[in-house]
Amino acid sequence: MKIKPVFVGIAVLGVLLLVLSLSTIAKVFAANPRDLLVGVKTQPQAVQLLPKRSPLFLSFLVDPEKLGLFAQLAAQPSDRGDVRHELASLKQQLRQNWLLDYERDIQPWLAQEITLAVTDVDLDDQPANGLQTGYLLALAAKDVDLAKTTIDAFWQKLAVNGSDLGFEQYQGVSILNTSFSADKPAIAGTTLDKFVLFANDVRVLRQAIDALKSPNLALASVDNYRDRLAKINTGKVGIAYANLAELGEDLPKASLLSSLSFDKLGIRAKTLVTSEKVNSEKANGEKQSQSLETVAQSGSSLSAQTSRPKSKSNLNIATAIPSGSSVIIGNNLGETLQALKTSLPTEWQKVLAKAIAPIPLDSNAWAWAQDDFAIALLPNSKSPISNSQPDWLLVSKINDPKTSATAIATLDDIARKNLTVGEISLKAQPVTVWTNLSANVNNSSASANLSVSGQVVAAHAQTPNYIYLSNSLTGLESALTLKNNQAITASKNFKTITAKLPSDRQTYGYLDQNFDLTWLNGAEANFSGLQTSEILQKISNSPLVSIFNHLNIFSFASTGSQSNIENGEFFIFLK
Repeated sequence: MKIKPVFVGIAVLGVLLLVLSLSTIAKVFAANPRDLLVGVKTQPQAVQLLPKRSPLFLSFLVDPEKLGLFAQLAAQPSDRGDVRHELASLKQQLRQNWLLDYERDIQPWLAQEITLAVTDVDLDDQPANGLQTGYLLALAAKDVDLAKTTIDAFWQKLAVNGSDLGFEQYQGVSILNTSFSADKPAIAGTTLDKFVLFANDVRVLRQAIDALKSPNLALASVDNYRDRLAKINTGKVGIAYANLAELGEDLPKASLLSSLSFDKLGIRAKTLVTSEKVNSEKANGEKQSQSLETVAQSGSSLSAQTSRPKSKSNLNIATAIPSGSSVIIGNNLGETLQALKTSLPTEWQKVLAKAIAPIPLDSNAWAWAQDDFAIALLPNSKSPISNSQPDWLLVSKINDPKTSATAIATLDDIARKNLTVGEISLKAQPVTVWTNLSANVNNSSASANLSVSGQVVAAHAQTPNYIYLSNSLTGLESALTLKNNQAITASKNFKTITAKLPSDRQTYGYLDQNFDLTWLNGAEANFSGLQTSEILQKISNSPLVSIFNHLNIFSFASTGSQSNIENGEFFIFLK
C-alpha cells in the first residue's frame, strides 16, 4: 500500500506564514501585541467551505499584522533580521504560488481569519492518472465590497499581462481562473459569502460552493469535529486539523484537532486526537482507505469502549536521565506499547516491532516495566551497533526488587534465543550484557586462525530503585554513575517547560535543543515499504524547514482520554 504523496503540499503552507505581514523595525519595537497572548475564542468559519474528506487545514484567527509582529518579537533581537529575511522569502512564495501581492491585493480588506486547506488528495479519484491534489486559500474580508473591487483589479491585471482567463458560473457563483503555463501556476478564484477564495483547480471551488449550499457536505457538520471543537474554548490564535486516514492508506485511522496559542516563551498547542483501533486480521482483508466521515463518525461507537484509566506518570524518574537527553516519560510500558500497537496499521506494527527488537511486543516481556518508565536518547553519542543510531536508555522504577529481578530474568531468556547473554562488572555494578558473537578468520598466517568477537546489542543493570537498559555500555555507565547536578531535572530548560504543561500528565515528552536528527537518515530502511524516504525528502525541501531554525525546545504531555478522544498539549520554546 502506498502513502499518497500529498505532503508535497507542505511547501504551500509557507503561504500562510507570508500572509502574516511584514512590519518595519520601528513597529517591531513599538508594538505590544498583548492580546495575542490572550488569544480569541472564535472558531474558524471557513470550515463550512471544506468537504468532509479534507485531509488538512490550518486557520489563523487573529489580526495578521499583529501576528507578524509577534513572530519577530518572539525572536532574539539579533535574529530578527533573519526572521524578516525568511518572511520576505515566504512572501515571494505567495507571488509564485498564487500570483498575489499581499500589500496590494489582500491587506486593504483582510479580516481576522486566514485558512489554508488541502481539500482532496486526488480530485478525480483516479490515482492511475496521477494524484491531483486540491488546495484552497480562504481569506475572510472585513469589507466584502472592497475585497471584490480589489480582486477584480487583480484579475484584470493578470489579463493585461497576458494570462488566459477563463470564466464559469456554478450554482450562481462566478468563478475566474487562469490556465497553467510554463512560468505561472494555474489558479482559480471567487468570492463566496464573506470569504475571498483561491484554489489551484476550479473543482476545489465547486466543492466549496457545494459545501456552503449543502451544509451536510461540509466538515463543519461532522459531529466528531464539532464535539472536539467545543472542547477548545480557551484563547487561541489558530486551529490546525489533520485527518491521517485521508493522507495515506498506511497511516493510522486517526484525526487530530489542535488549538494554537502564544506564550511569552513560545507556542502552545492543545490537541485532541480521535483514533480507531485496528483489527489486523480484518484490516488485511479490507481496503484500508477510508473517508474522514467514516473515521470521525466512528467516535460514537468507540465511545462505548471504556478502559481502565492510566496512572499519572511521575517526573521523579527523570532524576535518572542525564542532562541534554531527549526523553519520554510514562507509566506501564507494556500497556503503553499494546495501546500503541492496536492503533497502528499492520505495516506500522512491523516497524514498531523492528524498532524494539529483540524484545517482542508481547506485554509479558515488559513485566519489569509496569511502573514509571523513561526512554531517553542520550546526547552527543552514536551506538556502536550502527553509526547512524543514537545511544538510548530505558529506565524503569522498581517497586518489588524480587519481582523485578524475576521479570528481567524472563527477558534474558527471550534474548538467549538469538543472542549470547553474560555478566560483567561495570564500576562495581553487576551488568547483564546481550552480545551478538561472530567468528573472525585470519588467513594471513600459514594456518588459518579462528577467533570470536562480540558486539553489544544491549545491557541492563538493577539498582535498589531502578532497572536500566541501554544499547550502549558507555550510556549505561553514565546513567549508573549520574550525580544530581548532572541529571536532566537540574536543567533550567527542563524545569521551565515542565511547569508550562499540565500536571495531570500520563505521558510526557521532552525534545532537547541539541537533539540530533541525522540518525533518521539511516532509519529510512525501516520504512522502505511506506515510502518514508520520499516523504522526508519532500519535507526537507519545503520552505517551512527554515522556520524550524527558530525552534529551541519541544515538549508534550498526554493527559488521558475521554471516550475515544485523547487529550494532550504541546509546548515549543522559540530561539
